[in-house]
Amino acid sequence: MERSDLIRELHDRRLVAVIRSKTSEEAMATAKAAILGGVNFVEITFSVPGALDVIKNLAAESKAHVGAGTVLSTKQAEAAITAGAQFVVSPSLELDLIPLCHEADVACYPGAATPSEILAAVRAGADLVKIFPADCLGGANFIRQIAGPFPQVRFMVSGGVSLINVKEYVQAGVTGICLGSAFLASVLAEQGERGLVNEVKEFVKFVARAQSENR
Repeated sequence: MERSDLIRELHDRRLVAVIRSKTSEEAMATAKAAILGGVNFVEITFSVPGALDVIKNLAAESKAHVGAGTVLSTKQAEAAITAGAQFVVSPSLELDLIPLCHEADVACYPGAATPSEILAAVRAGADLVKIFPADCLGGANFIRQIAGPFPQVRFMVSGGVSLINVKEYVQAGVTGICLGSAFLASVLAEQGERGLVNEVKEFVKFVARAQSENR
């Protein structure tokens, strides 16, 4: 899939499950539960033990779009792409990853927290600009305010996403809305895989309802 098509599909689906688990087995279980719940985009962070194998196996076993997160170097980006990552995400402004990813037709989402960083990411060709930590920066209100001077920028948000604010993010036009690793891990630990599937389904319903109301 071309990265432009990937972005369009993400805007239709919105949700991204961010996996930051203590073991590769837990990462696979969490990712599969999120996919069963209706999420079609999964980000495996490099902090997961054996992250590259998880990306490779998940990409082979599921129809979901699998990406790499917490990517901080070109070496990591190259390894993730080789493993089958369709998108690469950074928590910081890693501009040197963008041309590398685009050469492989892989989407790249660098992190930003200020107008200057957002503009730098856009000028470098970022497919989405990841606002992180979104909750600390003002959440959906920050997105609405920043969309004034940057109306053409497509955003991803990570940090503090919940059923309380996911509708606001959809209404603010955010393309990628990240279900946080801490939330997913806690639900998995407390409610098991079936409980996580049900929790994720609620997010999918809320997003669908918000999109319908927004039309």
